[in-house]
Amino acid sequence: MNDQHQLPPPVQMMQMITGFWTSCCIYNAAKLNIADLLADGAKSVGQLAEITHSDAPSLYRVLRALASTGIFAESENSEFTNTPLSETLRDDIPGSMKAMALAQLGDHYNAWGQLMYSIKTGGISFDNAEGMSIWEYYESHPDEGVNFMKAMTGLSAASVMNVLPAYDFSGFKTIVDVGGGNGALLVGILDTVKNATGIVYDQDYVITETKKVLSAKGFASRCDAESGDFFKSVPAGADAYLMKMILHDWNDEQCTTILKNCNKAMNSGSKLLIIEAVIPEGNAPHPGKFLDINMMAMTGGKERTEKEFAGLLSGAGLKLSGVKHTHSPMFSIVEAVKA
Repeated sequence: MNDQHQLPPPVQMMQMITGFWTSCCIYNAAKLNIADLLADGAKSVGQLAEITHSDAPSLYRVLRALASTGIFAESENSEFTNTPLSETLRDDIPGSMKAMALAQLGDHYNAWGQLMYSIKTGGISFDNAEGMSIWEYYESHPDEGVNFMKAMTGLSAASVMNVLPAYDFSGFKTIVDVGGGNGALLVGILDTVKNATGIVYDQDYVITETKKVLSAKGFASRCDAESGDFFKSVPAGADAYLMKMILHDWNDEQCTTILKNCNKAMNSGSKLLIIEAVIPEGNAPHPGKFLDINMMAMTGGKERTEKEFAGLLSGAGLKLSGVKHTHSPMFSIVEAVKA
């Protein structure tokens, strides 16, 4: 197969333009639970169609197309099996991307279709498409809200794998995970730093599930789950405050409010650790540059450069004290202290 950069520019552009074809096929395979159905081994299209109540010839065409990209594999007798890529669409694996596929090609899809609204007005295309913010949407659509929480869990698993080796958490006795979701990152840290305790701080509808997760993982005695609004306050007096992929949801003014609340809660020696993509300068490719467009369309937030983080922190009475990059460009650790 030719390297993509050896293809004529019109062919390369055609591949880019039609990239959503692959995305839509992935979404439908995830919606039909195909990867889960293949977890125990190969199945024919007839078997898969019967289980999923689908038209076998149509389902075959979708799976054949996906197999050509390395998502599923077709055998000589027309049975399909999982591949490393399709395995990520299973429900029952750490770091599953299934919920992300369902969110991006489901409740997020209309916002991208109306991206021009954001470009022309600076507004949020999701709000324009749905008549409400993404957060209001998830509160009024609980199934989609739970799925989005699962999608964030998949990212949390990836963040744990990348963040823990890149930063020394051993000096912290008390850690607050601001907007910590199901607590996956904080649990990973507490599992490493045995004498530390923590608090997962998030909204009511999230914390209900978080308490169940902490209990199931055996961390209920070392990690509390508290509900609240980080636009109003943050639990005070911890050694470290984590914010994983939180600030990118909000514009600069909103972030300043959150950061001022963190500053108010921090002791003189506390550290704030912001875990997000840090956008490099110049034309270098970086996944955060497209994630930035997603935030523009979905929430009105943005991804930021190191310089932008420094300015944001300064406006909240904090000082950027360092940036540590992990093995994933999606997760850098921006460290801040009181100015």
